[in-house]
Order: sequence, then structure tokens, then C-alpha cells
Amino acid sequence: MVDRVRYVREFEALRGVLAIWVVLGHVATASALRGPLIEAKLYNFHAVTVFILLSGFAIAALIDKKPETYRLYITRRAFRIFPVYLFYLALSVLLANFALETWAHAPDGVMQAARVTIAADTIAHWPWHLVAHIPALHGLVPPGLLPSTDYAFLGQAWSISLEWQYYLIAPFLIGILTTRMTALHLVLLLAGAAVVALILPKMPESFIGRWMPDFTLGIATFYFMKYREFQSHPLRAIPIVKIWALIIAGLLLQRSASMLPYLIWATVIMLVINAREQNNGIATVFSRVANAGPLQWIGGMAYSIYLSHMIVLILALRAVQATGINDPWPQAALLVGATLAGTLAISRLSYLFIELPFHQYGRSIGRRPEVAPA
Repeated sequence: MVDRVRYVREFEALRGVLAIWVVLGHVATASALRGPLIEAKLYNFHAVTVFILLSGFAIAALIDKKPETYRLYITRRAFRIFPVYLFYLALSVLLANFALETWAHAPDGVMQAARVTIAADTIAHWPWHLVAHIPALHGLVPPGLLPSTDYAFLGQAWSISLEWQYYLIAPFLIGILTTRMTALHLVLLLAGAAVVALILPKMPESFIGRWMPDFTLGIATFYFMKYREFQSHPLRAIPIVKIWALIIAGLLLQRSASMLPYLIWATVIMLVINAREQNNGIATVFSRVANAGPLQWIGGMAYSIYLSHMIVLILALRAVQATGINDPWPQAALLVGATLAGTLAISRLSYLFIELPFHQYGRSIGRRPEVAPA
């Protein structure tokens, strides 16, 4: 019963939707379109927050399912995150000058000036950016020491550094949160919080300290769903739809777009739980759609989509520039079509030939070879 909590197929579809959301937000700000929604990048920053909640959940589920040495755990995580990340990082390094030239001549979009600055900082400090990016630790480098440290080369990789930082500390964090609180645990938590508070103002967006509440919420969600699976557990008696309604009401009263990720998270969790326990109504429809082939296909390669799309966007932007089309709407339509098609194509290839093989290899590490029957 608990195994279906450790791997939630609906989350695969959610990852795919979030990845496409991020792509569309970045494409919109590369066009000449204007407006509040465009200036907010279609709120795609909040999609990344949902990714972080998912990571908190997923790593808690992994650690709960498979107790293993830290060395084996982190080796498997490295094979999951680094091969395709380093592939797209290498491409971005090769295209760094091309990217600067492209952004300099891009339409006067919402993010055009910022992207020119990032591309210029990347080239001006490229050896140090590369040193920080190869181990995905650029989220630990203060911008005061290295300009544009979050977004150099591969802008969206700021969250990859954040994920890697979480992977590095997750077993210790989850261990402290899920065992009986002792004086030592309390001292460690307070000391960690004090250090984070002290250095936080100087750290970049991708510093783990900024996102600990979100990772912790993801972890807590896993254990809530895990224990709710047991018929005799008190959590089973909680009326999930009513609690969801109260949570949504509280979030809406905040009247802030920053609550959007938590609205999405609470709604998806409610639908997943309700689909499994009631097997009828809207929740069941949601589950069937999420488990259908198209969303599962996109979700499976969501990581490659997330990493590849800015490279494709730069190439698509250069191609659109060559057409001579300057009208914002036709230009934006071409940019969206070319970027989505190119991103799905290259992502499928990198998923099949880089991401999936290395992931499978990582999962196989440490397994005892099966003994053939006599």
C-alpha cells in the first residue's frame, strides 16, 4: 500500500506540465510582447517552487523506501542529475558568445536587458563561473564575489544547484525531522537556522537556505500520505476535501501570487488522495488524464526539457530574427512553435541516450548480481 505513495504517477504528469510552463514563460519574455502577465514571465517562477516541493517529497520517499549508505545514495543521485546537466552546460559554454550576440539583437522584451547583462557577465568571468557550475555548486557563491552566479551559461540551472545542495543534506535533514527530537537535534536545527539567517542576505537565489521551508513541506507531505495509507492511523480520519477547502481559503485570503505554488500543491495532493480512496468524481478524472500517455511522455523527460529549452530558444530567436518579422504577435507565435518543437525533439534524444541510461546505471549500483539457478 505504501509503495503507491513512494511513486505517484500523477506527479510525473505534473512535472511535465511544470516544465512546459517554464518554457512558455521564458519564450514570452524573449518576444516583444508586453503586459503584466508577460512581465511576470507567466508566473513561471512559481512552477519551479512546485518542482522544489516535488523534490522534497521524492527524496523523502526514496530514503524511506531504501535505507542505504550515504555514499551509495549520493552516487546514485549524482548519476541522476549530472550527465544530462553537464551535457547542456557544455553546449551552453560553446554557445556563450553566440548567446550574447543573440540577446543583444533580440526584441526589446521584458527580460532582454537582464539577459544581455547575464551573458556579458558570463563571458567576463567565464573561468570562475565554469569552476562553480561543473560541480553544480554555483548556488553557494555570493553574487558579490561572482556577478550573475545564479544564471551564468545555463540560466535555469540555478535550480539544479539548489536541488544538488538538497540532495547533499537531505538524509541528515530527514533523519533529524523523523526521529525523536533530542536536545542535540534541537541545537543542530537552531545552529543551522542561525547560520542561514546570518549569511542569507549575501547569498544567491539558488542558496538552499532560502528554500528550506518548501523542501520541508514536500517532506511533510510524503509522511502525511504515507501514514494516511494505514487504515488504523489517526490521519486516515481527516476529511481531506474539507481540509483542502480550508487551506485554499487561507491561501486565497493572502491575495498574493506567491501563494500559487501552494494552491497547486494542495490541490494536486487532495486529488491524488481522493482518487485513491474514493475512486470516483473529479479526482478520478484527474488521475486518468495524468496517467494517460501524452502527459506521462512529457513528464518522463521533464528534466531534459527544463535543461534544454533556453538553448533551443536562443537558436529559435536567431532564426526568427532572420525572417525579418517584427510584428510582436506573429513573431511570438513563431518563437513559441519553434521553441516547443525543438525542445521536445532534443529533449527526447537526450532523455533516451543520456538521461535514462545513466539513471538506470545509477540505480543498478550496489545491487547484488542474481545467482543463476542450478
